[in-house]
Amino acid sequence: QRLVEVKNSDLTPSLSLSSSFKHVRNPEKNSVATRKRNATTLDLSLMFMMGLGEYGIGDDIVSTPSIMLMHMRTYNDPVGKFDHDLRIFDIDVQIAGLSIPFVLPDDYTLTVGNTYVRPLQFRDDYKQLSYSNTPSASLSKIIPLENGDIVSLSTGISYTLSNGDTLEESLVSSGLPASLIDSIVTPAASSATPFDLQNGITHSASISYIKTLTDKITLTPSFNFSKMYYNKGSNRDRIDTTYIAGTTASYTVNDWFNVTALINYTSKDTNGNLTPEFRDIVGGFTFAANYSF
Repeated sequence: QRLVEVKNSDLTPSLSLSSSFKHVRNPEKNSVATRKRNATTLDLSLMFMMGLGEYGIGDDIVSTPSIMLMHMRTYNDPVGKFDHDLRIFDIDVQIAGLSIPFVLPDDYTLTVGNTYVRPLQFRDDYKQLSYSNTPSASLSKIIPLENGDIVSLSTGISYTLSNGDTLEESLVSSGLPASLIDSIVTPAASSATPFDLQNGITHSASISYIKTLTDKITLTPSFNFSKMYYNKGSNRDRIDTTYIAGTTASYTVNDWFNVTALINYTSKDTNGNLTPEFRDIVGGFTFAANYSF
């Protein structure tokens, strides 16, 4: 089969509104046994996507670029189990992304793009904590099975360019006593130059198995592996290795509404000193409404 002609510049906007309520085994992402355990989180998100058309390249390649804008808010411990001690982790995250997939022969897809992320402390006058740009490239392949199930394989590479608060600003916003901050921050570390501690390159690989149980129910177990190599500031030479194994079960109520149950296990190992290793189990439900114009 060969492409005859694909050139469709029609814009295809869509809106998605979702809410997730989850039980989190390790809400502070910390391996210290005395830290808080077994909390809940509530995520609210609004996403706008715009397909920018379909474009044929040569005889066998189709490109389908799109842009995405998202605003997500996370409430930690919304039921008040810990007397709102976890509110310091409440956050808004704004995300803008450009994605350019190239659909290749033999069910391969090469995707290049960039993602901009800006976290905000909405409980502190929407203070911006940092921002980052992450250009990326990934290659994925869909493998249809004879029984109708699908195996999806993906691998990718990305580089994060970040900018954020100085060490002193970060400690002040965390609510630590001034005497403790003074003992931590040196004149060099309190420079007004923002830290770029999250700069680094990430390699990732994932596999998922998509099983259609009925015309409305889909079960998807998956496994993801990623390794990030930091190369700036105090994080230079730090390596984070993260494993995520999980399963989702999605029920399509109708064309615009679906419900998803999920459970994930996360394991993070690091040789760095600025962030702890941890293990975490997350389970919960997501309700999503989608509308295409």
